Amino acid sequence: MGYLEVAFRNNLHDALVAFYRAPAWYDIVPAWLLPREQDAIAAAKTELQKRPVPLEPSRLVAELSFGFWTSLLSRSYEQVIWPGLLKPVFPHMPRRERTRQRVAERMHEVRKLRNRVFHHEPIWRLRDLPRRHAALEETLRWFEPVLSRILPDAPTFTEVHAKGPTAFEVDVQ
Repeated sequence: MGYLEVAFRNNLHDALVAFYRAPAWYDIVPAWLLPREQDAIAAAKTELQKRPVPLEPSRLVAELSFGFWTSLLSRSYEQVIWPGLLKPVFPHMPRRERTRQRVAERMHEVRKLRNRVFHHEPIWRLRDLPRRHAALEETLRWFEPVLSRILPDAPTFTEVHAKGPTAFEVDVQ
């Protein structure tokens, strides 16, 4: 999930830089971001200024939450940025499936699962966990097919899932 999050935000950032011809696309005047996203940008800038580190676009991009990036997939931005950004952001997504709505649905599903995992909620009870895992792998391939082959060595999802949660109860207690 971490690879997917980084690939998404970096691809989207790069596409926005090219689209607006500005490394700080979030500061374009007149503002094209909605107030909620403008507030997230302002909060990220404030956090960076507390550290103190240079207020560079790459640092700001990393500071923004996954929720911020997925919010840019909302219908509100469909005509603002998505007609020209779908291919650069998702270069390996099958053309027939490449719509803002399809991507938004998938990335919001990924975000919800990611939040459950990162907040240490038990996900093994999810009946559709194998489907969600397959969707994660497919989504990763939308960015770059090689990404799924460079993941760190670990027991595969299929192996772990087949053993069931009881095989790991001691590990999580």
